[in-house]
Amino acid sequence: MDSADGRASRRIASIASALICVLLILISLAACSTERATLTISVGGQPLFAYLPLTLADRLGYFRDEGLSIRIADLRGGSEAMAALLGGSADFVTGYYEHTIRAQGQGKHLRMVVLFDRLPGLVLMVGARYADRVKSIEDLVGQPVGVTAPGSSTDQMLKFLLGKHGLNPQSIPVVTAGTTTMIAALEQDQIRAGVTLDPTATKLEKDGTAFALYDTRTEQGARDVFGGTWPAGGIYTTEEMVTNNPKVVQSVVNAAIRALEYIQSHSAEEIAANMPEEFMAGGREQYIGALKANLAMFSRDGRMPEEGPANVLKTLQLVDPNLTPAGIDLAATYTNDFLNK
Repeated sequence: MDSADGRASRRIASIASALICVLLILISLAACSTERATLTISVGGQPLFAYLPLTLADRLGYFRDEGLSIRIADLRGGSEAMAALLGGSADFVTGYYEHTIRAQGQGKHLRMVVLFDRLPGLVLMVGARYADRVKSIEDLVGQPVGVTAPGSSTDQMLKFLLGKHGLNPQSIPVVTAGTTTMIAALEQDQIRAGVTLDPTATKLEKDGTAFALYDTRTEQGARDVFGGTWPAGGIYTTEEMVTNNPKVVQSVVNAAIRALEYIQSHSAEEIAANMPEEFMAGGREQYIGALKANLAMFSRDGRMPEEGPANVLKTLQLVDPNLTPAGIDLAATYTNDFLNK
């Protein structure tokens, strides 16, 4: 028969073994939680060219190559995409850099980890029927103007233009017009003008529905409106994600950089071949033509330009005077660290 001491030793060994198993399971679960492989990326208007690298990376399998499973949540505008991130229903946002600055002004800490667009691409389009009456932003005061969503970058451009011209940023009633639905709003005269991007802007021009009043699709246009370099779309996330899940962030950045490299090394026709047909509301040929005209907007390396953040903050101050260089830590709104690995 076993001695009492022997039985006690075996019980202790059994309990210890069980505890080790439980500990290993907990460690495994913690690792899965920390380095998540399934992610949601929210975006405000996925068909827009500013966000094209996201769709391209997904459809070419670049996220999958990094061991990631991606769900893209397409919302009406950038403000809604950011709200999804802050609310916990998204892990990353494909959106405009300026949101990270505005968020910090509200005590929320977001970082852009890869830049898609070196040009904003934002266009204030005016309904063609008002061509003889609207020559500047002053002529739109009191008239309904569409934006993708209140608080989005399209909304900010409108308010910035008003402030730049010495007008009250609230002097134009804003209408939520979405992205593709912006076209119907202008056609049906529900709005006098609207701020949008390509390919929507080009379709409006080609169809004779609207004309461009302020256009940042070119370097000169961006300088005329924003006064200098104005980095725009890219991928941003929470400071917590950057700190606690660096491997996940690195994988997302790797996939994004591959998409940017693909854009630099392939024709507009080849890029368009990887886009969903439903993104081409004006037809494939019009889409390809618009894409050719916009290829210069895309960053070559995903890096935030040194002078960009300060200029973006300067423009935001016209809309919100509380956003000051003294109150905003620009270095905490983006990072190029994941581009060096």
